[in-house]
Amino acid sequence: MAIFSLVFFKVLSSLLSVVIGYLSGRFSNVEKDSIASLLFYFVAPIVFFAIPTSTELTFSSLGITGITFIICSFLGFFSYWLYGKIWQDSHRNILAFSAGTGNSGYVVLPVATSIFNDNTLSIYVLGLIGISIYDASIGCYFCARSVSTFKESMLKIARLPLLNAFFLGCTLSLLGFQLPSFFQEFVSNMKGAYSILGMVMIGLALSQIKKFELDLKFTAAAFSSKFLFYPIAFNIFIIFDRFFLGWYNNEYYNALQLLCVAPLATNTIVLASLYKIYPEKVATAVLLSLIFVLIYMPVMALIFLQDITPPVTPV
Repeated sequence: MAIFSLVFFKVLSSLLSVVIGYLSGRFSNVEKDSIASLLFYFVAPIVFFAIPTSTELTFSSLGITGITFIICSFLGFFSYWLYGKIWQDSHRNILAFSAGTGNSGYVVLPVATSIFNDNTLSIYVLGLIGISIYDASIGCYFCARSVSTFKESMLKIARLPLLNAFFLGCTLSLLGFQLPSFFQEFVSNMKGAYSILGMVMIGLALSQIKKFELDLKFTAAAFSSKFLFYPIAFNIFIIFDRFFLGWYNNEYYNALQLLCVAPLATNTIVLASLYKIYPEKVATAVLLSLIFVLIYMPVMALIFLQDITPPVTPV
């Protein structure tokens, strides 16, 4: 039960940051753009550079990025086809986008940092990068088919500071470079800032929604994609690899298991607002998913994570 308690309280503390962000957005003149710029251009690149340079990566481990991208893309296209049988309008577009992505960064990365060693954490981030690539390419294309082309989306990905910093860190790690130990405290502080600022950003995004609208059918569809199809797809790959392929070990499986229990992505609200795709319904579903994972994530971690020994943080 130790892993349940650890994950539960980590998620709970993150949700408190969402509340702070929401109240700040509602009752204060907090500039969302300034926080977003700080997070996007400085804090996130530092964190995603430091994680791979804190361990020894191998070329085989980089394949997990492609695997998560393929799984997420499959889920997006599957959901677009499935929900096209229920909705013939833009409902299916936003559901297809959300089906392949999740809040694996701001919400789940702090949990991963708490329970994984440096090597498993790097594997987790490699998987997270695959999800991010889906998010910014095929995922966005579902919502903006008439606004931006697939090529334009891929060019945007190539310019993302976070991805460039991460791939630079991977390159240096493969070449044998390790981040000096005296940077550990600084990197630890940056990880904390990344989590807190990211969760505050979620609260700020929710605060900009004028009203929340609960559509039970839409919410049920979004939850089915995220909390049913998503873990099923990831576990099918894990089972297939465990018994047939033999590419990976428990460290990879644990990273994938944690990746697939994230709540709905905050970017879903951003795109829904940008393209006028029922932002009130989307925001309600995202908010409910954040509450749901408070219990869902610890339970799934307790059931599926294996051989977990949380790293000891030096005093």
